[in-house]
Amino acid sequence: MGTTRDNMRVSHVAASARRAEPVFGTRFRLLRSLALAATSLVLLLGAASFAGEHSGTVQSTRLYTAPDSNANGGIRATLTLPDKPLLDVFAMPTADYQKVYKGHVSAGGKAFQFTGLPVGKYDLLLLYEDGFYEGFTLTRDPDTLTTSDRESIKLAISRAVPFFDTKAVHRSAGTPGQEGKARCVLQELRTRLILTQNADELKGYQIRSLKLVLMQDVGKGWQMVETREIVRTEVAPTMRKGILPHHYNPILSGIRVTDEIKDLDALNLDQQPPGP
Repeated sequence: MGTTRDNMRVSHVAASARRAEPVFGTRFRLLRSLALAATSLVLLLGAASFAGEHSGTVQSTRLYTAPDSNANGGIRATLTLPDKPLLDVFAMPTADYQKVYKGHVSAGGKAFQFTGLPVGKYDLLLLYEDGFYEGFTLTRDPDTLTTSDRESIKLAISRAVPFFDTKAVHRSAGTPGQEGKARCVLQELRTRLILTQNADELKGYQIRSLKLVLMQDVGKGWQMVETREIVRTEVAPTMRKGILPHHYNPILSGIRVTDEIKDLDALNLDQQPPGP
């Protein structure tokens, strides 16, 4: 569920709705909300692949990029802190935001490895039960977003994809102005009614999504252009609910991979690297 193509479709539907809104008024806003809600439900239940760990809801296998069988590069590391098991780890090429590789977690959640990574630089996201760490490169230019820009970005995101009723923009960076662009680290949560493919209610469940969002300055504010979902988690009744705490650490940014395995040695994610 939550494929890149589906996410882009939602963004284009929302953009078209905003352009037509002055003509149709309140009636169109209602139809737009219903259409976006229906599209969001398809994102949750529509992609046939494998069953969710707890509820059996269908999730997409197309979310991640397959390792390159011709590439010898990779990343590996052991984890010293935080002292808890890692659930999942993801790598995104800084030159291609649409590709996301999923790594292999081992040693009881205290180590991970990627194989089959093409030559390039990669940013990592590490997911724990009670939080996540990331090092995404949001912009290659200096971040010049103003407080007003950030508020406009948050407002635009809050209005998009109403399937998720709770949202947190953890980081944003970019350049405003005509056709200016920005990227955001976004966490979204569905806390309201959730149905299975058989229309049964999943009582006590939530759906959590972590993604990167591309925004564009359209002159009268910011507009969501594209999203890249990194992980969508089914939050069972026994799991931690709500927005997960977010941690940014630049040691997870711009990791250079050549034609061999890059060994990061022992990682302490609770320690920030020294400044320049």
